[in-house]
Amino acid sequence: MKRTISTTLLSLAILLCPAALSTQMPPQPGKLVISSEPPGATVSIKGSVVAQHTNATFLVSPGTYPIVVTSQDGKFKCTGSLTVVSGQTASATCTAAGWR
Repeated sequence: MKRTISTTLLSLAILLCPAALSTQMPPQPGKLVISSEPPGATVSIKGSVVAQHTNATFLVSPGTYPIVVTSQDGKFKCTGSLTVVSGQTASATCTAAGWR
């Protein structure tokens, strides 16, 4: 009987206070989309070169990411940062004229 009452009380607490549960759940990842014109540029995220070249999509935790994109021929380079919000997509395109 005691177990049933505890289970019932917990169920009621969950129904009456969903905000309490959301604070306990980890944030959803977001997407970081990095493109370049022309495609095929090298991408560095947080100072590390990643294996995937542009145009690329990365599933990441929410946060701010320093990004460096360097064209294959080395003629142009874009440096900046993108902020990814939980469940959202942040994107940027690097061109010879800079970020777009």
